[in-house]
Amino acid sequence: MFEISYNDKELFDEYVECGKAYKKGKYDFTFEGRFIIYHAKMKNMAIYIAIDMQTGLASKIVETPKDNLYTELTYKRLIPKILYSIKYTGDRRYINKMNVAPNELIDLIFRVILPNNGYSIREEQIELSKTMYKGFTSKQISICEAEVGTGKTMAYLVAAFVAKYTHEKEIGSVNPITISTSSIELQNALVEKEIPNLSKMLLEYCIISKPFNVVLRKGKEHYFCRKRMIDFQESLKRNKEEHSELIEKLEKLAKRTYVLDLDKYNLNSTVKSRICVNGTCEECQHKSGCCYKYFMGYAYAGNDIDFQVVNHNLYLMAQKNKTEGIRLLNESAFVLVDEAHKFKEAAVDVYGEKFTKQEIEEFLNRARFICKEKEYEILMKDLRNINEKLFSELYQRINANDFEDEKRSEIILSSSDIKQLKKIVNNIEQINDFVSPIHKVIRNKGKEIIRKISVFIRSSEHFISLEMDENNIFFLTSHPKNIDVILNKDVWNKDVSHVLTSGTMSDGENFEYFKKENGLNRIPAHLILESKTESPFDYLHHSRLYIPNDMPKPNNEDEIYIETIAEKINNLIKATNGHTAILFTSYKVLRAVYDILKDKLNKYDVFCMTRGDRKSIAQFKNSKNGVLFASGAMWEGVDCAGDCLSSVIIVRLPFPMRSVLLEEKKKEEADTVEFIKEYCVPNMLIKLRQGAGRLIRTEKDTGVLSILDSRAGENGAYRDSVIKALAKYPRIDSIDEIATYINNVKNEEYKVAGNEFGKAI
Repeated sequence: MFEISYNDKELFDEYVECGKAYKKGKYDFTFEGRFIIYHAKMKNMAIYIAIDMQTGLASKIVETPKDNLYTELTYKRLIPKILYSIKYTGDRRYINKMNVAPNELIDLIFRVILPNNGYSIREEQIELSKTMYKGFTSKQISICEAEVGTGKTMAYLVAAFVAKYTHEKEIGSVNPITISTSSIELQNALVEKEIPNLSKMLLEYCIISKPFNVVLRKGKEHYFCRKRMIDFQESLKRNKEEHSELIEKLEKLAKRTYVLDLDKYNLNSTVKSRICVNGTCEECQHKSGCCYKYFMGYAYAGNDIDFQVVNHNLYLMAQKNKTEGIRLLNESAFVLVDEAHKFKEAAVDVYGEKFTKQEIEEFLNRARFICKEKEYEILMKDLRNINEKLFSELYQRINANDFEDEKRSEIILSSSDIKQLKKIVNNIEQINDFVSPIHKVIRNKGKEIIRKISVFIRSSEHFISLEMDENNIFFLTSHPKNIDVILNKDVWNKDVSHVLTSGTMSDGENFEYFKKENGLNRIPAHLILESKTESPFDYLHHSRLYIPNDMPKPNNEDEIYIETIAEKINNLIKATNGHTAILFTSYKVLRAVYDILKDKLNKYDVFCMTRGDRKSIAQFKNSKNGVLFASGAMWEGVDCAGDCLSSVIIVRLPFPMRSVLLEEKKKEEADTVEFIKEYCVPNMLIKLRQGAGRLIRTEKDTGVLSILDSRAGENGAYRDSVIKALAKYPRIDSIDEIATYINNVKNEEYKVAGNEFGKAI
């Protein structure tokens, strides 16, 4: 697009000879095969001119200092000015910093600047960006579902930039744009690649005068504290032999003059927790050379920052703390929430509380040498015993299968539990009375534990559960019952424009479920802007949907059901020659099917995920004809582009698990049928669309989606809903048809991969 060529110098010389061009003019290039572009040096300036070879008319493009001429490397910077000068085909795609219309600026970026940097023009992306811009500037909350391949990241970056750019012209300096995401991978991509790339392109075309300043903000537990590191090193040296390797690693870290983001270093979570920023920095003797202090000073320089990128938890924490007058982030007029389907989950975490048995033990270990009073030692011993007893009794009430498919087991605190929690609070308060004010860190830790436990004592407003992290550490957690009300009050009901985007926020039909779950149903309808941008990929030719009609009713306890599922999966794997991810909703069923099939799949690379395991996904991506038995993380947010993944098998429709929360939701509806229709089915369809979305990730991907749940079969209760949600996938009726389709769309290398590379793991 917008071709530059150099073939018309002789014709330009003719224009000079007949007086239609300046005699001292110098030919530069020909634009779009129609316009001769040349420059002529005047007394103080050089002037660039376009001659229309069809009409012979000329128009001035721009003036520039004589010693600052454009060259072949910078000619493309002239294109916006050329378009303005010649009013190219009546389309006003140009930049004029005084009066350019926002939508024209968006058009310029997507139709001129991006194509000249290797991007293709996608009309859906341009309309999406304009919709997002409208959401930013009309004080609406925009829900913009953008499926894979729509280019939503660039769409919202351009929309946010144009909103900030036009806003600055009206009122002057504007606070940074905030982008909130769920994954660290996306945050890093934005900060290290996407925003710098856009900045570079806009600079080349003189749309901005300086590069974008972007800052990645995280919770302080991600940042390095030199004081805590020195303290930790000293504690390790008490047993040098046991910790020699770690001591050496930390000594190398200590020699670095600038250490900030701990995520960039190969340290385990326990070590990071001991050397990260924690508590107040007011009295720290290392303040003068503290990288964290310097970074925070820069991060809060709002007028100099264009984008601040955060995760959902930090953004929500910032909104929560505003009510207490605590500032965590720069204020923003424009907030973009990417991966918005994860926003409520983050809110539940932020507005809940959690503490562990280990947290109280850590407090005890820090406080044990502070005082020698007999009463103090009795309080310490008593607190340790109560802590042990409380968590021991809680563990005993957990069924062995409670953590089979979820990391959470919901419980109801008994009167005995509440009594022990109150004893813990009382003991910590008395211990703190003995602790001198100079031991501020210990006293503050005690106060923090008391604050957390107070939430559990007032548990009627919260769901209480035991959760287990990836290190198998148990947390007692609380989650507010009215998270939709909280989000409406703290986030949406503010003088801030929010644009929410994700590939899957609707159930395939509307956003009602998403809005209800996130408190957006409490916003007046005229303040909500909704849009859906479908994937531009060719699903008609590049995908197939298979739903067999001979599957038994799902029953995870039925051996015949498990064996039938395993046999069907085995046949599907053979039909696609591996290259398969099998998505389960139950780790128990996953392991049972894996145990049946692992020896039968010896010609393929076979991987079996465990809870919290992402390593298997990486190994699967690097395999030639892999088979991945997966659950959890594989359902969403994972890219396996290319032939690596050409078959996705969904074993069971992903309905929500039974829980106290589910029972509470059920009480809100008139009857069970209404509850299933309004809550369970939309929840299932959103997750189903997320799982199905693993299959086609680029315009060249091809593959088959299979659903082995009889409830989606011919006479299944949810067939119509499933078919409607997955309407873009053409349906086929047999495994033989799958084999034929794969044979037609795959190359020879794909077809022989199983014979060359397979081995069971």
